[in-house]
Amino acid sequence: MRLSLTARLTITFVVITVACFSVVGLLLFKVVSRRVYIHDQTNIMLDARHLRRLAEELQSADDLAAHKDRLIALVLGDNANGLRVVDRGGRMLIDHIPLRYELPAQPVVPENQRIVPESIQSWKDHDGNEIRGVATAATLKNGDSVTIAVARSLADRTALLDKYRDDVWLSLLAGLLVAVLLSYLLVRRALRPLRAMAESASAITAQRLSTRMPLEDAPTELLALAASLNDMLARLEQGFARVWQFTVDLAHDLRTPIGNLRGANEVALNRRRSLDEYEALLGSNIEECDRVSRTIESVLFLARAESPQFAMQRLELDTELELLRIADYFEGLSAEAGVTIEVDASACVHADRDLFRRAVSNLLSNALRYTPAGDAIHLRAMHTEQGVDVSVENPGKGIEPEHLDKLFDRFYRVDRSRSDSATSTGLGLSIVKSIMELHGGSVSVWSHANVTCFTLHFPPPQGRSP
Repeated sequence: MRLSLTARLTITFVVITVACFSVVGLLLFKVVSRRVYIHDQTNIMLDARHLRRLAEELQSADDLAAHKDRLIALVLGDNANGLRVVDRGGRMLIDHIPLRYELPAQPVVPENQRIVPESIQSWKDHDGNEIRGVATAATLKNGDSVTIAVARSLADRTALLDKYRDDVWLSLLAGLLVAVLLSYLLVRRALRPLRAMAESASAITAQRLSTRMPLEDAPTELLALAASLNDMLARLEQGFARVWQFTVDLAHDLRTPIGNLRGANEVALNRRRSLDEYEALLGSNIEECDRVSRTIESVLFLARAESPQFAMQRLELDTELELLRIADYFEGLSAEAGVTIEVDASACVHADRDLFRRAVSNLLSNALRYTPAGDAIHLRAMHTEQGVDVSVENPGKGIEPEHLDKLFDRFYRVDRSRSDSATSTGLGLSIVKSIMELHGGSVSVWSHANVTCFTLHFPPPQGRSP
């Protein structure tokens, strides 16, 4: 059976309460019992000692019998006390036992020996009640010897302790009922913030991701959990928003080339065309297909990069050698654009070679697109206090400050009029950002009136200072 948290905590508190009450009640019962028995034992010893001193002051057995009432008064606290005095010949001088229990023969404490707790004897009467007593010898002034026996029945003490034990059990039962009720009410009240969190969580749907866990009444133990859940919901809301925007942008970017393909083909089918016109149409269709392929490949790369299973092979790369190879690869495009590429690098970076080349290539391709003819693009790499910085700097029209924070968003373009350009998918800078996040680094950009610079920040390898 699955129990609620309220029931579990209530049962736990009740078990702890009952255990504590039981232990405390048992200890108190034992302490009271011990105190009662010690008290009676002390009274028996004191009575025996006093009776022995009084007997030693009397002249003879007749005097002892004459002072019978006085001697009995010493032990006459209640009917449980008994006194018996016999002479050396066994003649009964005093026999005062109100409850008529037996006084069996027991060791006699010599008159010159102190009566101590160990001298007290214990036995049972015919009803099973415990009786404690002591016998001591005393010598009268005329030299006669008598035996004084003092005893007490513990039947009344046993009955009192039994009643006390019953009261303890009744108190324990009452305490158990009170503990169950109070524990349930207090636990239920204490878990109210948790129920509020559960209600808030049940109200969260894909359309209501703005709902947050209440923090006002949350206890300290749940405050961190609620805050973490709210942060998670914020990330989910942001992720859903990105996915929604990504889907809209992707649909828009794919709709354009597909629309171009359909429109061009419909126009071509309206009437018979020449062979050259059909060849031009096929070439245009291939360009649009290439654009769709590039977009799909970029989307797949971003999806793989966000997967925890994405594998990288980090190597120690010579940035000068790598940047020179990238510059050589873009030599044809740069010559066509009338732009030169200059490399200035003197650092080694710990990175995945393919991803490093892709990130720099995306930045360089973007720089070539906006660099005026006759100018130069600078590829630099240098060590810094935080690791290695690889930058791509190009002259040209600067980027407005309000666009800088959005450049790395997917499908974001500063110039919306170029949104259907066949040379760009709008995902290049997003891919650069994902690559840097995979390396534990970051990418930044600054732009002035005539210069724009993108910088890749690579952290040093773990356990190694930059």
